[in-house]
Amino acid sequence: MHKIILAGESSILIYFGSKIDNSLPKNIANFANELNTQFSDLIIDSIPSYTSLLVNYDLSKISYLEFSAEVQNLLENFKFSDSVQTYDLIHIPVNYSFETGLDLEKLLAEKDLSLDEFIDIHSSQEYLVHAIGFSPVFAFLGQVDKLIQAPRLATPRIKIPAGSVGIADSQTAVYPSESSGGWNIIGRTPLDLSLNNPESLNKFKVGDRVKFYPITHDEFSRYGE
Repeated sequence: MHKIILAGESSILIYFGSKIDNSLPKNIANFANELNTQFSDLIIDSIPSYTSLLVNYDLSKISYLEFSAEVQNLLENFKFSDSVQTYDLIHIPVNYSFETGLDLEKLLAEKDLSLDEFIDIHSSQEYLVHAIGFSPVFAFLGQVDKLIQAPRLATPRIKIPAGSVGIADSQTAVYPSESSGGWNIIGRTPLDLSLNNPESLNKFKVGDRVKFYPITHDEFSRYGE
């Protein structure tokens, strides 16, 4: 059941469900693509999340009642299963080590796992991009195997190195740049996912999948040579 609510003077929030579901990201992304195509002259931007889509529109061109009615009509007639939008599988190298994984040793002890077992669990599956966060290259990925899920740190770190891979509850993600944060850090990628790298700006979109693969410390150090 879809629901549209007023989210601000010139924005609406469209709900596609009430809980995280692996089918939602693609449905939301597909509808956002169609919405932006149909109303390109009205929409300023659209921001997908786990269960919803925030749409900012030009209030000088259309009223809330008119715009929400147009969106509702599109929702009722949109065939989600017929979308032809394509999604990517993105491979990300990760060095899982006590040097790069600031919380790795603690997690191994808590989960009673060996390093190889932990690496295999985290890197063996494909993660769905559920949402894009504070940066266009910070992708929230899910869902992490219950064997290695871990709550956010009680006290966030002031500085986390760029490229750090973390876990928070059922999610995993890569910090694209040096920042503070409370995720459990389990490794680091040598990829430059920062905004300084033009190739990273459109690297992730909701509905894509991400596959991590382990690399050694030497491979991490030599990456990009």
